[in-house]
Amino acid sequence: MRFDLSLKAAVAGLACLGLSSAVPGFCEDKDAEDIKSAIFRYQAATEQNPSNPINHVKLGKAYLMGNDIDKAIESFKTAVKLNSEDPEFYMGLARCYGRKRDIAAATTNIKEAVRLAPNKAAYHLKYAQLLSRDEKKIEQALTEFKLAIKLDPKDFTAHRDYGAALGLKGDLAGQIAEEKTALTLSPDSADANYYMGSAYAGQGKKKEAQTYLQRCVELDKKNADAFRLLAAIMASNGQYKEAVSAAQSAVNIDPDNKAYAQTLEKIKVASKTK
Repeated sequence: MRFDLSLKAAVAGLACLGLSSAVPGFCEDKDAEDIKSAIFRYQAATEQNPSNPINHVKLGKAYLMGNDIDKAIESFKTAVKLNSEDPEFYMGLARCYGRKRDIAAATTNIKEAVRLAPNKAAYHLKYAQLLSRDEKKIEQALTEFKLAIKLDPKDFTAHRDYGAALGLKGDLAGQIAEEKTALTLSPDSADANYYMGSAYAGQGKKKEAQTYLQRCVELDKKNADAFRLLAAIMASNGQYKEAVSAAQSAVNIDPDNKAYAQTLEKIKVASKTK
């Protein structure tokens, strides 16, 4: 039985690109209490001095950390009204809208940040990440990734996501080169290992793909796409016991995903015919 090792299947998780720089919404109990305290503190600061945009920005960041996106947007917008020339305020809005999956609004705001601070690598990177969500804007995204890397060659995230975008375009050799750079800068990046593994899978280099995908799932036990692709590679090598285990892990992570369930079932059927 054959299993799909195409890049298209491998990079199924790429839609999340661009959110990696957003503040995580999940918090431990202690962190949650710290966030509540920060919100209370900055609310008091904005009430005491409502004309200070920095207080509104700090409140917006606290709301964002607490996953109260609408209030975060309101705070960042207030800061922009008070000072429309600070690019970081627009960056805050871009992050908020990115979290809401409002890519158009996120892109509009990050473009303003880029205009105000054209030499800031982080803004070009965020712009590139957002553009990469639209297949029609991949070329523009690649340009922004290259600008970000030129401005900050040691930003592993820029190399990692640039590589993933090259992979979407079908440039697997370019993707591998960028992921190698990313892994040199940050060896324990689960995503870079995943993108490297997916690129090798796209080239049909199963041994190399399996090495990087195994490393990915060691670092990130919640990457269901990595488990699924790893399972397919193992099955194609006749490693059915290991393949079933990997495919089951993908299903356990997302039981409602039909593709994961189908992969597991196909591997089980194939294993019984051997």
